Amino acid sequence: MAKQTTQVEQENYWLEARKSPQGAALAFSNSANLPFECTYHKCSIAGVSVVRIDAWSKGEKGVKGVPFSFALDIEAEEDGGTGGFDRSDETEEISFFSSGEAGRLDWQDCAESDLETVFPFGLKFQRTAKSRFNFIFDLPDDTRCYGLGERLSGLNRRGAVHTLINTDNSKHLPSMDAMYKSLPLLFLWHQGQWHAAFLDSPACQKWDLDSSMSGEALITLLSRRGWQLYLFGQAPLKDLVAAYTVLTGRSKLPPLWALGHQQSRWSYPDEQTVRGIAHEFRSRSIPCDTIVLDIDYMDEYRVFTTSAERFPNMKKLVSDLGQQNFKVITIVDPGVKKDSKYSVFNDGKKQDCFVKRADGKIYTGNVWPGVSAFPDFLRPEVRRWWGAQHGFYTDLGIKGIWTDMNEPAIFDANEPLDGITDELPEDKDQLFLQVSPEGEVGHMEVRNLYGMQMSRATWQALKALRPKERPFVLTRAGYAGMQRYSAVWLGDNNSWWEHLQMSIPMLVSVGLCGVPFAGVDIGGFAFDTTGELLARWYSAGLFYPFFRNHCALSGRLQEPWHFGEKVEKAVKKFIEFHYRLLPYLQGLFFEHMINGSPIMRPLAFHAEDDEHALDIDDQFFFGKDILVAPIVHRAKRSRPVYLPAGNWYRLEGGADAKPYAGNRTYEVAFGFDEVPAFVREGSIIPLADLRMTAEETRTAPVTFVVFGEKAEGSYLEEDGISFDYEAGQFNLFQMQYRQGKIQCQPLSLGYGISGREFYYSLKDVSPKAQKHKFELSY
Repeated sequence: MAKQTTQVEQENYWLEARKSPQGAALAFSNSANLPFECTYHKCSIAGVSVVRIDAWSKGEKGVKGVPFSFALDIEAEEDGGTGGFDRSDETEEISFFSSGEAGRLDWQDCAESDLETVFPFGLKFQRTAKSRFNFIFDLPDDTRCYGLGERLSGLNRRGAVHTLINTDNSKHLPSMDAMYKSLPLLFLWHQGQWHAAFLDSPACQKWDLDSSMSGEALITLLSRRGWQLYLFGQAPLKDLVAAYTVLTGRSKLPPLWALGHQQSRWSYPDEQTVRGIAHEFRSRSIPCDTIVLDIDYMDEYRVFTTSAERFPNMKKLVSDLGQQNFKVITIVDPGVKKDSKYSVFNDGKKQDCFVKRADGKIYTGNVWPGVSAFPDFLRPEVRRWWGAQHGFYTDLGIKGIWTDMNEPAIFDANEPLDGITDELPEDKDQLFLQVSPEGEVGHMEVRNLYGMQMSRATWQALKALRPKERPFVLTRAGYAGMQRYSAVWLGDNNSWWEHLQMSIPMLVSVGLCGVPFAGVDIGGFAFDTTGELLARWYSAGLFYPFFRNHCALSGRLQEPWHFGEKVEKAVKKFIEFHYRLLPYLQGLFFEHMINGSPIMRPLAFHAEDDEHALDIDDQFFFGKDILVAPIVHRAKRSRPVYLPAGNWYRLEGGADAKPYAGNRTYEVAFGFDEVPAFVREGSIIPLADLRMTAEETRTAPVTFVVFGEKAEGSYLEEDGISFDYEAGQFNLFQMQYRQGKIQCQPLSLGYGISGREFYYSLKDVSPKAQKHKFELSY
């Protein structure tokens, strides 16, 4: 049903709603109020009541309904019009491993009055200009605001303005607003209850979360097209995340090798340097799976090329590294050098793959290769063309692709909001045009999709080129739903203690917004790190799902052995413990695939009734049983640690460790090489014996470390590389410890016998712990 009110009614409605000015939001006129169409729908998703509002501009040329949503996990033709929803009466049973769940939901029409029942914050919205919609809702005094993905902010987003437009933010300063990714999902905690809102539009959004301290939130959306707003009713935080990830999809299991340690630099300049790095890791017995090649492996920064001078035989290099159990990842940028002698540019031009200006000419901008053209990844035929180019890399034996500069970053047009204040320019006056399922549209209407669709093209290409292997794609830019195609890192941070501190709430927030496979550059990208900072960063980073050391060309060398014996020893230990945790980490990715839970979680995720836990953002849960509390300040040897309800053991406390009572804060000292974590009493943590690569850990003995007289946990076995688990080829065990004995109950036995040896120990995670051998019940 369409919402139809008179202009006077709408003006009065909006003026009443805005009782105080929102100066920090994008400016708009109170008197402006343009017509739009609006319909309401409701559904139960993962047990959560959800209302969806579909709205689109009335009277705009080419706008006939809500635009097609690239965020949703659907299996439908990209023809727009219905938002991609299957509105048939028949629904299919949804399995844990299926795709397209959002397209099978049973949406029913509902009334506007249902909004307040589901989302009791007095939401009102209005089209205030041709290319602007505004939303307003209440934020009571006690309300905490989580979410919005990658923000240079603590967990609680309240009191600030957050601009969601993908931007190459190379400074990472608190005064810099827009970042690389736009994830417009907000969680609200009020009086012990959680709600959520997801505004699905890839155009620029500005979320003013009570910056003027008026008790109101104001969202400004710059778009002529339309949007879908999902309002999630009261539910535990974990259920809201589950419902959101039904809509936007969940990550598949990553290749096991991608969970290992990755070493990178901008840039390793030549083959000799790369071989030297590999030699140092193996000769020093520091675990590492992957060496990453930044832009200098290319021929004058042309994508899908290698430098004949610096990497004269890339295929042999990759093969030789493979003999040492290293994988190689290469960076790929979207800019294609404009060069009449360059086959990729010529073919892209011939196939009409590049974005164009309004005058029909190919748009070009300056990036690393110089003047370059940019593919239009919104178009499926362009994604197929781009994907086909990756045969160049798979033929060389390259195992993973790092998609960078895909906001897109353009040196001479790197501030997307330059000159834009309260409205978008006409499509013809924007940077370039793209072709959406609804037709031609200005880039700013869909900018936040660019990086995500580049990652999609890459992931689908690698899957097609190597159908028996899980792809690994890493991206810098993205939008809601990006987790279906890629891991993420949070861009070019600095070697500052403040950025180590900020990595925790940033990664936790990205995880809450559906993206589990995430990390930051350990040690910091820009400027010079110190030995102390690097070691402390590794002590936190060993719990990052994406585990990479990366730094800039202008800084000091950042591999672990450049900081002296003390630092190398500590860093080596932290890397080793990450590898020993791989069975636990694999289980967390399996859990995400089933219910959407992130790997890194805020304390409020499991301390549901603990208001004090809401405001702690320098600690996090790694799964539900490990609580991480790293030292994130220079020269500190101890820190306050808040432990939620229950009893807790220091992770490295040993067999004689005594429990700490929960609901209390302790001042805890962590040694320079001590893992800064606690384990929940009643848990069982699977640890692998140490190996140098993730692949080798797959068959290494596993010790189940028991914390408490009664304990339980889970354990997963699968091949770590194929998609066979989707056909049920995995083993899943429920582990229990009772009366001094460990027992296992098989929940699924589709993988066969792994051939591993199994042990258990009591509270002691050290390699020299007293262990007891036992047999799994296959």
